[in-house]
Amino acid sequence: MRRILSLLVVMVFLSVTAQAMTYSCRDKQGQLYMTDNLQSLPPECLGRTNATQGEGSDNLSFVPEQKPTQGSGEGFQEAVSNATREQKERKEWFDNLLPRVENVIMKYQQARKQIYDTTRSGRVRYLELMSEAREQLQQALAEKQQILAEISGPKISRKDRGKITFMLDEIKD
Repeated sequence: MRRILSLLVVMVFLSVTAQAMTYSCRDKQGQLYMTDNLQSLPPECLGRTNATQGEGSDNLSFVPEQKPTQGSGEGFQEAVSNATREQKERKEWFDNLLPRVENVIMKYQQARKQIYDTTRSGRVRYLELMSEAREQLQQALAEKQQILAEISGPKISRKDRGKITFMLDEIKD
């Protein structure tokens, strides 16, 4: 019984490790490098790696010797700098969007409070104030829909989209 259980545990762990991505490349001297961490490859291999998705323990790929090319790491560095720049732009966009979200929520809360206060007070200007408050409510709802449309694109991460959606859930349709 123990032998079967041990065999089962080993098989489970082997199947989990076999799904790892493997990167490989050859340097100028023809030395083969294989790793599961892209950052551990030598600098001259950046941009010239072969990636393999392991599906079984017998899945081994041969990487033929390649002639080194000029500037092979430059493309990788450019891609990294582009990704960093895009990430920075998204963060700035998100940071600029948060005050707008908070402003819309504040307008909505003020309008709700004004409706409540006006209803409770019995003022002479009841209809005028109610009309103004309802107009503000409609503006807040329209701005909410506009913000929701803006965050539906790929510019924003799922986490940030969830945060803003959660915040805007305070505004009831």
